[in-house]
This record gives sequence, structure tokens and C-alpha cells, in this order.
Amino acid sequence: MINKDLKVAVLGAGAMGCLFGGLLAEKGLNVILIDVWKEHVEAINKNGLKMDGHGGDRFIKVKATTDPSSVDPVDAIIVMCKATALEPALKSIKNIIGEKTVFMSFQNGIGHEAIIQKIVGKEKVLGGTTTQASNILGPGHIKNHAALPSWIGEYDGGVSDRVKEIADTFTAHGLEMIAAEDVKKRKWMKLFALTAIGPLSAIFDLNHTELYIDNNNQSISRSLGKEIILETRKVALAEGIEVSEDECLFMFNKIVDSKQTNKSSMAFDVLYRRKTEIDFISGEVSRLGKNHKIPTPLNDLMYKMIKVKEGMYS
Repeated sequence: MINKDLKVAVLGAGAMGCLFGGLLAEKGLNVILIDVWKEHVEAINKNGLKMDGHGGDRFIKVKATTDPSSVDPVDAIIVMCKATALEPALKSIKNIIGEKTVFMSFQNGIGHEAIIQKIVGKEKVLGGTTTQASNILGPGHIKNHAALPSWIGEYDGGVSDRVKEIADTFTAHGLEMIAAEDVKKRKWMKLFALTAIGPLSAIFDLNHTELYIDNNNQSISRSLGKEIILETRKVALAEGIEVSEDECLFMFNKIVDSKQTNKSSMAFDVLYRRKTEIDFISGEVSRLGKNHKIPTPLNDLMYKMIKVKEGMYS
């Protein structure tokens, strides 16, 4: 069920927003990137989006703007802005939301959908998650690290016609998207990987391969990652997410074994002295753990160490 006329806006044209929007636009879908970084937007509009890495180095023609008030209503909005900027970003795009516009968040962590639902209405919000990876190299310039799948589904469960249409359309336009019956579970499966990869990559300033494969003590680092994930699984089970040990390690292993030379987005946030999304990752696991009276010492430690990093910003 492919809709070649689907109009898509990407809210937050950072590394991942540009990756998603760029791939879809490259195959002919009508895409507009929305971001506050003026120099970045101007470079994209002047030269096209420069995408290096997987798929070859090339320029992709895609529209971009810093002024969402100039954009007409769209059919689908991919939310890719930082969690810390989510509420003001959503309030800035009310004019592009039509009666049947759907939102899907591929942001890191959990808890974003509740914020989006509060602002735009529960019926408009799908769930989404991805194993794709990208980073910014400069204004209008990103690197694509792999071709890995993404998932969307109705947030409360199930695959509707609108989910099928978007999944089929995105896949046909160069972005593999799988319609998921239980997208909440998929989001937790990504969260397991994030709790292990994000903070450690940021704390040690290492990419995934350096941390878990090339490291002379890789057995220790990989064991630590697994311990963090299994601790997170206890909280997931308490939240009603039925997930086996193998399932909760699936995305972690998939990301690590793909030998990406990408650091986590959290590592780049720390490098550029930006507020991280740790509150939606380790912090959210700790918060939910306390609610269920489940000890989460490793997630607590990751949270505190990243907060110490943030406290060092001048």
C-alpha cells in the first residue's frame, strides 16, 4: 500500500532527521526538513544534503526550513528533535498539522509519546524505533553508518492501515520500515541497547567498535553492557513488557556486531557540551525501577556519571 504522494515533515534535522528525510527525498518522496540551525538549513537549500558513508558519498536534493509557519499541512511528521526541545518544537508546528496528520517519534529513550499525545492528541501518535545510525559532519553534511531496519506501529498495539501505508511507502522510498504489532516492546528493545551503549560511549568517548570489539578487554566491556541490559529487563518485565533475555540483547548485539565506527549521540552531546537525553534513557529506567521497588544500581550509576559530565560544562 504505497502512497507516492505522501507529504512528510521531519521535525529536527540533526544527524538522524537528515538521514531519514534525505533517504526518503532521494527516492522521490515529498519531504521538508525543519530545524532551528540556520547555517545547516541554508547549506542544505543551497547545495543539497551531503550524505557520506553507506550508499556512497553524494548530494541529495531536499527542502529545509527554519520557519515552519511557511509550510503547508503534511500527512506524516517524523519527530527527531532532541527530547529536551520536544515541547517547544511541537508547539511551533501547529500550522502543519492536518486532520489526519500522524506523528511518529524515533527519538532515543522512552516517554516521548506521552508528551506528544498531550500536545497533539493521542489519536495522532504512532510509536517508532530505529537501529539506524548517523552523525553530523558539518552544516548540511552527515555520515550514514549502515542500512538497518526501523519499526512503527500503533502505540497501544496493532498494525492499522495507516501504519501499513507509511511502512510500505517508506520502505519503497529507501528507508526500511517494518510494521510492528507491538511497537512498545520494540521501543524497549532499543532502550536496552541505549542503556548499554549510550552512556558508556559518552563516558569513555569511544565508538561502538572501539568499546565492544577492538578493546583488549572486550569480554569485560561486553559483559558490563549485558549486565546493564539485564538490569533494565527487570524493569521492563515489571512494566508488562514480555521480553526474553535473547530479545532484550537482540538490538545491542545487532548494533555492536555491525561494527559501526559511530559514537553514540550521547557521546556527541557531551563532546559538544549539550544537554543529553539521559533522563529518557538510564534516568527513566531508574525512575520506573523506583516505582516498582526494583533496584537499578547500574542505570543509577550511568545516570549520575552523565550528569557529572553535564555539570562540567562552563
